[in-house]
Amino acid sequence: MSNAKHTITDSEYSIMKILWNSEKKMTVSDVVRALDGNDWTPSTVSTFLQRLLKKNVVSCEKKGNTNLYYPILKQNDYDMSETESFLSKIYKGSVKNLVAALYENKKLSKEDMSELKSMFDLE
Repeated sequence: MSNAKHTITDSEYSIMKILWNSEKKMTVSDVVRALDGNDWTPSTVSTFLQRLLKKNVVSCEKKGNTNLYYPILKQNDYDMSETESFLSKIYKGSVKNLVAALYENKKLSKEDMSELKSMFDLE
């Protein structure tokens, strides 16, 4: 799955984060409860889960009349895919250009730069 490109909307991503953080398979009601502060109905959550099933990023196990959902796509695989897409689209695939933009816009603290330097010095 790591090389597959998955398009997940922001709303679907909210649900994926809940599934990724869960240690168990979840019902629609479990997901609704975990959305804490969100006013989505079970019907809305069910619709998003059905879309995620069609995208093959979640799977569902039927237990009686209850559907239990769990992620197939690993969070790290999705994060890497999104990072590579962002780098490619905005910075022509160059990490150096990204870091230079962050530096020029004062988004890197001295501590950030020190940590980055330490990371590269390990190579």
